[in-house]
Amino acid sequence: MRMLFATTALVAASAAGAAQAQDVDLALLKAQIQALQARIDVLERQALVPTAPQPVSAPVAAAAPVIQTPPKPAPEPMRWENSPRFTDASGATFKLRGRILLDAVDAVAQRDGLADYHARELRARQLFLGVEGQNGRWGYRLEGGAVSGGAWGWDDAIIDYRLDKQTSLLVGNQKAASLEGLTSFKSITFMERGAYGDVIDAGYVLALQAVRTGTNWSLWGALQGDNINRTDAVGGYDPNQAVERMGATVRATWSPQLSDSDRLHLGAWVRRRDRGGETGFTYSAAANTAFRPQASSGATLFSTGAVGDGDTTLGLEAAWVHRALSLQGEAARIRVDRIGIDVNAALGGPNFDIVTAYASASWFATGETRPYNPNGSFGRIRVAHPLDRGGFGALEFAARYDYADFSDMAANGVAPLAAQTGLATAGTYRAVTLGANWYPYAYVRLSGNLTRARIDNRPIAGAQLDADVTVAQARLQLEF
Repeated sequence: MRMLFATTALVAASAAGAAQAQDVDLALLKAQIQALQARIDVLERQALVPTAPQPVSAPVAAAAPVIQTPPKPAPEPMRWENSPRFTDASGATFKLRGRILLDAVDAVAQRDGLADYHARELRARQLFLGVEGQNGRWGYRLEGGAVSGGAWGWDDAIIDYRLDKQTSLLVGNQKAASLEGLTSFKSITFMERGAYGDVIDAGYVLALQAVRTGTNWSLWGALQGDNINRTDAVGGYDPNQAVERMGATVRATWSPQLSDSDRLHLGAWVRRRDRGGETGFTYSAAANTAFRPQASSGATLFSTGAVGDGDTTLGLEAAWVHRALSLQGEAARIRVDRIGIDVNAALGGPNFDIVTAYASASWFATGETRPYNPNGSFGRIRVAHPLDRGGFGALEFAARYDYADFSDMAANGVAPLAAQTGLATAGTYRAVTLGANWYPYAYVRLSGNLTRARIDNRPIAGAQLDADVTVAQARLQLEF
């Protein structure tokens, strides 16, 4: 009985304690609610108090919106362009470049007064390796290799300083004239530049050059010496006159975009050259190939010999691109200041004029168009449907007519006709070339050319060295 009483008392005490604790919590919660209600009352009274009116001011123009310039994207450390182009954080670039051109050539020369000549050869037309890069305003391009099995030589060897986005100063081995001449050898339509390129001789020479380009125009100016691969100048006709040849070239182009699918190119250039103390300038041409059967057979087909003491050349350029169709042509007139008879009786004589020209057309059966560069040249073909994307590649068909006339070169009246070098082969040259190119990718090209040339020379001492030349060529080209 005592135990039951004690237990009952303990439970009652516990219940009383719990009830007392609950009363304390409720009192605390009630106090917090009252404080919160008082705070709300104060805020409501403040909201009802009227504010003093603000003085009316003149309307203020809206501030110009702040244009946030998007951050310049960081350069890609490495970008693939058929070889890697490396770029560091400062924007400086470096790229390895090169090309391999492998040819098969079959040439037949049917010559009046001489035995017919037949040549067939597999050869490396070009094996080139080089580098290019940019560091701030300074750029460089260096590329060289072996041509047709010859010794190593340099083509591009250029240091470029950019004054601004439109103007560059270039020093080194470079070109300055002709639409076909300034278009890279890798990107010309035909396998060779033909007689026009041979005759005008506007290849690589050491030069100081300024180039300014706009959206559809360009201006060129160059002071030129000799090719970088030549040895030191020696006296051509006087051992005490070891003075290198010099020249100057000015070129201008205009290329309006006639429509979304039409581009016109017009250009003109003029060049003045002087041989200095070197041997005279030679004017010659071969049938669409740097492989010259005339050299291998020991018989010259079309050449004036080294008769030029100096010359002045005026060249005109024109091209029109309409979608897959491209028309292109150039013409040049060369005024040759001939070497004096007192310098060399076999080469000397009166001054004369040379006329040379070509006209060509190409068409892409697969719809591509020739890309045009602002500096007045054509670039690498962009293949719309390459093989690796399930396409056929790009297929191009082309034709060209070449012409050159040396017949204004006259005898000097001093030396016997047969002794006057070049007179017997200073005639006229006409040729037609048919070509086809297949580009499975932008950097790979397979080409075929067929050239039929006719050379008409003047009769000298009862002989006339005319010739019909047929050249068939095929090429596999890869560049990077």
